Amino acid sequence: MSNPAAELRATTVVGRAGTGKTTFAFLYLLNAHDVACRFIFDDRGQCADRLKHVPGLRAATTVADLENSLASRWVVFQPWRMFPGDVNGDAFKWFCDWSYQKARTGRGRKIIFVDELWRHCSPNHIPRELATITQEGRIEEIEFLTATQRPHKLNDSVRGQCTELVCFRLQDHLALNCVADLGADADAVANLAPGSFISYALDSGRSVAGKLF
Repeated sequence: MSNPAAELRATTVVGRAGTGKTTFAFLYLLNAHDVACRFIFDDRGQCADRLKHVPGLRAATTVADLENSLASRWVVFQPWRMFPGDVNGDAFKWFCDWSYQKARTGRGRKIIFVDELWRHCSPNHIPRELATITQEGRIEEIEFLTATQRPHKLNDSVRGQCTELVCFRLQDHLALNCVADLGADADAVANLAPGSFISYALDSGRSVAGKLF
């Protein structure tokens, strides 16, 4: 009998600006099948804008909005109203905890997406609420998804739980060293054309090349 938790992914998408990494993350969310809910921390407002064509999707700015969004299976939280001036501190921790608690109440696959996660953690510090998601999320059928230009600035708790690494072009040597440590071919990643990527299944060591544009 299969173990659903073992089949869930923790996906990190990396790449320079304009290479396609964020587009890949949105396509991942759109094309994910049998998802009970997607939880998105939209502190810069780009997520709701780029996903505005999704039926029923509305940016949530209050707790009532968030609760109402659950029915659409798309929860996109813009924190400025509830947490003015503190969107990267208490707002992020609150959303992580709220999403985790809501994900626990229902069965089925859930995805939590945070863009440029390095703004909310560091190599030496990770909020407890985020650590709970990355370390215990599989038990509650939660997948964690992030896209970033700076993988070397992520906490080891995030990198260590990563099962899928999707690499678009990187050139910063610290970022390249980081993905190489995870199992990527740094030379191949540094020479990718815009829109091209290599996806690494870190548990099996298999890789697949692809192209978005």
